[in-house]
Amino acid sequence: MPPALSIIIVTYNSAEVIEDCLRSIPQGWAAGCSEGVCKPADTSNWDGSDVETIVVDNGSTDATLEIIREKFSWVKLLSGQGNLMFSGGNNYGFKHARAPFMFMLNPDTVVQAGALKKLVEFAQAHPEAGMIAPHTLNPDGSLQHNTFHFPDLKQAFFGFFEMLVPMDSPLNGRYLPQDYTRVRDADHILGATVFVRRELYEKMGGMDEKFALYFEETDWCYRAKKAGWKILYTPDAAIIHLGAHSTSKNPELSSVRFYRTQSYFYRKNYGVFKYIALKIITVFGLAFWLARTLKGWMTKKIDAEKLRMRVWSYWEILKA
Repeated sequence: MPPALSIIIVTYNSAEVIEDCLRSIPQGWAAGCSEGVCKPADTSNWDGSDVETIVVDNGSTDATLEIIREKFSWVKLLSGQGNLMFSGGNNYGFKHARAPFMFMLNPDTVVQAGALKKLVEFAQAHPEAGMIAPHTLNPDGSLQHNTFHFPDLKQAFFGFFEMLVPMDSPLNGRYLPQDYTRVRDADHILGATVFVRRELYEKMGGMDEKFALYFEETDWCYRAKKAGWKILYTPDAAIIHLGAHSTSKNPELSSVRFYRTQSYFYRKNYGVFKYIALKIITVFGLAFWLARTLKGWMTKKIDAEKLRMRVWSYWEILKA
């Protein structure tokens, strides 16, 4: 018998977070829940037969592999294939998954009690849903936005001039906080927690690996919607997500990757005219960023090395 659910976790130097993530998985499935209250189950003999956990390691050089091998014998560890990046790593995991449902899960997450079983039950009750977003929380228990409207030129503009609107504004592609209290449609889901029906994967394939990092899940959701699938959000299954576990280590490089893949998303899905409009916004946005950076350097708020890195990143973004 295949497992009820396959979890795909892509790691890269995740030793600081992977243990908490993996320890949370048994309770995410086995905890008994009734009327919104979940009681911990005895998972001391957990063997992973109901929930298949696949970790795809992208070439970690820290203790990630040792932690998994020594403490989590029920994990199927795939390593040695090099750095496949986020989309390639998840696609590689999908090829090894056996369950009718698959769950993309970041290593910097903690599954709350009963959440995995609730997601499977929700998917079984909603066969029209090709992808499902759980309720995602910050470590302090506050709401973390994990569903978004598809990218548009307003979002691109406010990405450069972020001081003009709040980060969680609908103008920035966010849904309202009250939208996270009910089951509803969504445009796309944050890649940290995406629940996928195998039927969708078999008909459409996985993520476009040209994205490598950023916008890969957005593109996947965009294609799924065009193919007629629904993307739903449920508030009943909760996941804690630390956020920016790996991308925060090099913000300039992360910005370059973000804007490169944003450009590719526009060229692929929106056509030449919207892409040209995006580039016009980018030119004005980068001019503003450069002026702000030069002011920071002249007032000694940033040093010469930081100035160099930022100017390099602006040039790479402009070329995207």
